[in-house]
Amino acid sequence: ITINSAILSPSSLGDLTECEATPIQTLTASAIAPIGSTVVWYDAATGGSIVVSPTLNSIGTITYYAESVNSTTNCSSSTRTAVTLTIDVAPIAPLSGGDVTECEATPIQTLTASATAPIGSTVVWYNAATGGSIVASPTLNSIGTITYYAESVNSTTNCASSTRTPIVLTINAASIQPISGGDITECEATPLQTLTAAATSPVGSTAVWYDAATGGSIVASPILNSIGTVTYYAESVNSTTNCPSLTRTAVTLTINALPLAPTSGGDLTECEATPIQTLTAAATSPIGSTVVWYNAATGGSI
Repeated sequence: ITINSAILSPSSLGDLTECEATPIQTLTASAIAPIGSTVVWYDAATGGSIVVSPTLNSIGTITYYAESVNSTTNCSSSTRTAVTLTIDVAPIAPLSGGDVTECEATPIQTLTASATAPIGSTVVWYNAATGGSIVASPTLNSIGTITYYAESVNSTTNCASSTRTPIVLTINAASIQPISGGDITECEATPLQTLTAAATSPVGSTAVWYDAATGGSIVASPILNSIGTVTYYAESVNSTTNCPSLTRTAVTLTINALPLAPTSGGDLTECEATPIQTLTAAATSPIGSTVVWYNAATGGSI
């Protein structure tokens, strides 16, 4: 009768835990049997069935059990060594809070990218769709465009989403304010004239007229056709970005009323005197006006 000594159970090379990859990876359990022995894998700590290939290539956890078998005596170890394989599911990529596009403000504003990670995960921001560096604050506070990428990271497994969600932040430059065509002041004509305000916007922009320096209402036709004064305000609006100028250009239109004709001091008729006398025409202008004399009812010379 011969009783062969039991051999030592295999030494585990360690449990394996990984996050889901794309395409999904294959994990393989490994263990080292003592010299002169081989490893045989089972699906249970005792009994069970032999496993030809102790692998995992799907999300979840599985434990395989390594048994040492002496190559000469065929004796098995009295215990088996457990090796656990785990592939944790990658979380879903964050839900975008939406791209943000605004026109430049004064002072310049700060835009912040936003995204929502699934429950149990947090958002980590990057400056690239893959790889790249972590961004602590996904913001934009200067004219231009930047894209940040949101990744979900599971708070328990620390697994990251297989894709990142891009969010684009854009601050478009404000247009340059229009150049005034000049204030216009005229005297009342008969029939009464119409004055029109003019201003020139930069290339790629159009002028929009308002009745106030800020706020106010759009004026379709910046004109004056009555006695008085009115000021219109021209704003440049970029034809591509629709961004207005930060300030408006004021243009003032004025039609001054004509004064009343002078009141005659009366015609003068006298007989010749010796020496000959000098007659002087007289007329009185309304208050605030002076008399200018002409040699004709219209036109003529002063």
